Amino acid sequence: MRIRLLTIAHFQDGLSRTQIANILKISRTSVNRWVSDFLSHGVHALQEKHRSGRPSKLSATQQ
Repeated sequence: MRIRLLTIAHFQDGLSRTQIANILKISRTSVNRWVSDFLSHGVHALQEKHRSGRPSKLSATQQ
């Protein structure tokens, strides 16, 4: 979630979404989605959501 909060911090500092993507080395699509979610639903929208897929074979201590 840190990268998402950093994205919002840069956005509030006035950087463009393209500049943010270049600085953080992430896709502009991700920046656009996170900023839109933040503007629509606030900081709670930036939390990681459950991902579907195969469960990890690593135990909690191994992770």
